[in-house]
Amino acid sequence: MGRNVTPAGCLWAEWFDGTRRVGRDRTGTGGTLVRFGPRAVHRHQGWYLPAGVADPRIVGHDQVVDSMSGDVEAIRVGMLARRRRLSDVEVSRVSAVIVERLLGLPEMLSTRTIGAYVGIRGEVDPSPLRDDGRFEVALPVATPGEPLRFVVPDEELHSGPYGIPQPGSGREVEPCSLEVVLVPLVVADLRGNRVGHGAGFYDRTFGGCRKGSGVGPILIGICHAFQVVDALEARPWDVPMDLLVTDAGLVRPGS
Repeated sequence: MGRNVTPAGCLWAEWFDGTRRVGRDRTGTGGTLVRFGPRAVHRHQGWYLPAGVADPRIVGHDQVVDSMSGDVEAIRVGMLARRRRLSDVEVSRVSAVIVERLLGLPEMLSTRTIGAYVGIRGEVDPSPLRDDGRFEVALPVATPGEPLRFVVPDEELHSGPYGIPQPGSGREVEPCSLEVVLVPLVVADLRGNRVGHGAGFYDRTFGGCRKGSGVGPILIGICHAFQVVDALEARPWDVPMDLLVTDAGLVRPGS
């Protein structure tokens, strides 16, 4: 047992033993018990789960207790620095956990073609999905200032304009026709708001899908648990995620 503290700007989480609270609620605002067998976590509009808690499902929201509505660039810099400090071993471990969670999602059961990406610099990397025979995986091709193109590669990837591996050739897939897209992020909140690296590729690409037809792919943000905070200030051009998947569990915004 013992208390686990979330990153700055996020929330407290405390261990419980059965129904007996072991630690104090620092915020004094009450909260919700989310139970997993004999253990539970106390949460306030957010969550933080230590490794070893199996397959939690975190849904629903309480009142906002804290937020990260300050300078988006400062938030981005802090999160990127923390992510870069992760070892390759830790990134591989977390990526494997998240890929396993993705494979169990109902959203993935009938999906044949998904959009994904290649993780770099500490990002969760969903690349193992490319070896899963159930899916055809289209990867983004970035051109500065343009929407993303998605291509199912037919040869080795090459380095794109931002040093990210991307297809040089293959079958192109219309982004709005993809059933599911796995989206990288720097930080996200419990409402599905997302902050990326700042180039606007995903907002530009999938905002157009939803404005044109009102529908589009299911957007699943995947990231380390520490990259999810309780609240961010949404900007008019931001395209929210439909679901967040981390090594600690799931967040379904609006549930």
